[in-house]
Amino acid sequence: MAPKQWDYSGIMKGIAALGKYAASKKQIADELTIYGDAEINIKEIPPEMMTGAFGDQNAEFFPGIKQLWNQSVTTQRKNPAFTKKYKQATKTLNTLKSSLEKNKADLLLLADIKTQINNNWQNRSAGISRESFHRIADLQISNSTKELDGNMMFTIDNGIQIYANDVVNMQTRAYSVNEFMDGFYENIMNKDNNNSDLKKIIKSVGEKRKNQDYDWKEDDARDMIRNFMTGLKNSKYGGNGIKSLAFDFDISAGGGTFVQANKNIFSNPELSGEDANTNYVEEYKKNNPEATIDEITLAYEHQASDVWDGSDSDVYESQIEDWLLGIAKKDYDGGQAKADLNKSGKFQIGYLGGFVENKKVFGNDGIVDRIKADKMFYIGRDTYKKVNGKWAINDVRGGGAQTKKNSGFYYINPDKQSGKYEDGSNISLHENLKVLNDERFNFLLK
Repeated sequence: MAPKQWDYSGIMKGIAALGKYAASKKQIADELTIYGDAEINIKEIPPEMMTGAFGDQNAEFFPGIKQLWNQSVTTQRKNPAFTKKYKQATKTLNTLKSSLEKNKADLLLLADIKTQINNNWQNRSAGISRESFHRIADLQISNSTKELDGNMMFTIDNGIQIYANDVVNMQTRAYSVNEFMDGFYENIMNKDNNNSDLKKIIKSVGEKRKNQDYDWKEDDARDMIRNFMTGLKNSKYGGNGIKSLAFDFDISAGGGTFVQANKNIFSNPELSGEDANTNYVEEYKKNNPEATIDEITLAYEHQASDVWDGSDSDVYESQIEDWLLGIAKKDYDGGQAKADLNKSGKFQIGYLGGFVENKKVFGNDGIVDRIKADKMFYIGRDTYKKVNGKWAINDVRGGGAQTKKNSGFYYINPDKQSGKYEDGSNISLHENLKVLNDERFNFLLK
């Protein structure tokens, strides 16, 4: 099934209006987030429920239940258990009990949701839908204004109902408490090191291969990218991992995010590349000439999310894969060969064969000086330090035993099985640094 094409005729006016509305709402919600959750921990019924739009109904709710409860208890006392009146009274009591439990549970759930939204608003995914964005922004704003608390009503059959504006259908409707979180998810690329892991993959199949004078291997690069994307389908991400990748992974070499770099897919399929971007901005500004870039970006993200949700999202995966592969190839093409790096004042060092500026290796307080002084030093993301008089590294590939008091550090031993090296010895460090042919490191062999 091909992606659903957006109906581009006659809708930009509405999109611009909602875009301006969303940008304003986002600013307010952003500002209110800094106040924290001190005011949103519901320990009892919010007073606004008794003074708001449904204040009278809410004020009568519990006395009404109490009256029905007493009437039903009286009916039970006056009638034998086999009679219809007794059975109806029992049914009413069970309904009232379930209603009280449901409304109480909704109050507690709403308090939890308010806290979740306050804590996660700034890390929301750019891929949440237009409706979800407005609903969650309203709730975040209401954490301070209490407006939604004033639009909540207790009900016997459905628990608490929240009356809020449905911006898609342009009308106020009732939402259950559970519905308010529908469609909201965090930026998954910011979780579990997903952002940095994907960037490492791009570097490892791109620039670092070029630095080692290795050929470009498209199949290997594609396999690594595909495996990463498979990991985003883990159930812990609620089915939103690939969408978050498309909307939240921002890299300049790819033109921003996948969604930003492919406006033709989500706005005007008749155009491509920068033409689609320019056209979208022009059409938007016809209806809102004073629109800022942030406002237009937010409006476009909402539009793209709506198109995505209206399509079979699997069709985008191969396009995202190709996009990431293109970024990796660009990274490879822009990298320097080993000879060029050596000429540029960099020195190859470390078990991964990375390149470090000469002055950081041989200069004052550089790696050589710090090794001689038994001080901690860094090569890329790797940390080297002495633990109990032995050299250790924050990577299991150090090869030796794990240190006892420094979690995540392992003694360096390039060949533990052979017994040729001692854990953390200077010779082990020399082997790990891969500086076998450089006399400036021969002090480690003594």
